[in-house]
Amino acid sequence: MMESAAIIPTLETERLILRGWLLDDFEAYARFLADDDANRYRGGAVGRDMAWSYFEALSGAWVLRDYGTFAVEDKDSGTLAGWAGLWHPVRLDEPELCWSIFPAFAGQGYAHEAAGAALVWWTRVENQDPPFSMTHPDNIASQRVAEKLGAQRGDDITFDGHTSFFYRHQPSAGEVVL
Repeated sequence: MMESAAIIPTLETERLILRGWLLDDFEAYARFLADDDANRYRGGAVGRDMAWSYFEALSGAWVLRDYGTFAVEDKDSGTLAGWAGLWHPVRLDEPELCWSIFPAFAGQGYAHEAAGAALVWWTRVENQDPPFSMTHPDNIASQRVAEKLGAQRGDDITFDGHTSFFYRHQPSAGEVVL
C-alpha cells in the first residue's frame, strides 16, 4: 500500500498566513458556515455535521491531490479569517481557485490577497496552468476579486443546477507578492 506524504506549504503575504488546516480551526469554520447571510451565494447555512464533512474534505484534498485550500490566518491577531486555494471535487475537470473571507475581515482586501497568493503559488511555484473561478451572478464582491486578479470572464456555466459566472485566471496575479 502506498502512503501519502502531503506537505502543505505555508505562504505569507503582508497581512496573512496561508497554512494547512488545524483541528482548532473547526469552531470558527463551523460558525461561519452556520451563518445564512454569509453563505447566501453557496446555498445557505449548513449544520455542524455538514460543516465537519466539508472541513474534512478541505483537509483531505491535500492528501489526495497534493493541493487544496489554505486556512487564511490574520497575522496581527492570529485569528482564522477564511480560506483560499484550489478546490477540486470529483465533478470538476480541473481545480477552481476559490476564496471565502469571514464577515469580520470582509471589505479589507483579504480575499484578493489570499486568493492572489494561492494563484502565485499554483502558477509560479508549482508551475501549473492558471485555474478558473466561478461566482454566483449576484456576488459582486467575488467578481471584483476575480477581475482584480486579472481573470477574464468567459461564458456562463451551469454548476450544481445553477448559473455561475466563469472566470479564467492568467499566469500573473497582479501585485500580489509572496
